[in-house]
Amino acid sequence: MKSRNFPAIPIIEAHSHRIVGSFCSTMDAVSQDELAALTQIRELTTQAREIKTLLKNNPPETEKISLENRLKELRTQANLWQEKRRQATHEKNVRLGHTILPVEEDHPPTP
Repeated sequence: MKSRNFPAIPIIEAHSHRIVGSFCSTMDAVSQDELAALTQIRELTTQAREIKTLLKNNPPETEKISLENRLKELRTQANLWQEKRRQATHEKNVRLGHTILPVEEDHPPTP
């Protein structure tokens, strides 16, 4: 890939003119996987907000239990989509070279 495909802003060392790194303008670009996860999270949040509104209206006990159970399901789904979003963001950053993968050590660290 040519460097012009990923515009960068140089990081200049203080009190010198030496370039020590760069900020990549693609860092803030959202990947398709991140966008899909964000869309799902937004939808789940909207549904949860609607259920909370219904719960504030003091529904009958059976309906209240049903709404509370649905709210728990939405929280579980939202947690899964949050994890998918974190994973997608991490993968994007690895592809862009902004994150390094953890190194597996053959021996335990010394105390």
